[in-house]
Amino acid sequence: MTIPELKEFFEGKTFTPPIQISEDQTVEDPVIFLKTQFIMVGQWPEKKPLDRCPAYLRLMKFHRAIS
Repeated sequence: MTIPELKEFFEGKTFTPPIQISEDQTVEDPVIFLKTQFIMVGQWPEKKPLDRCPAYLRLMKFHRAIS
């Protein structure tokens, strides 16, 4: 899933925290979480594979958790 697709998916959605995205990760404030992760993904070097970006991996976990 691309970054624009993720942004479109999350846009306009409301979430009821806490959201468990993995065994050891819980999102308490989804708005701040998403904002922070998209900032971090935006700073990931284009030459590096996106699937190695920790922020991208967290966004994908969040996507799976709410889907």
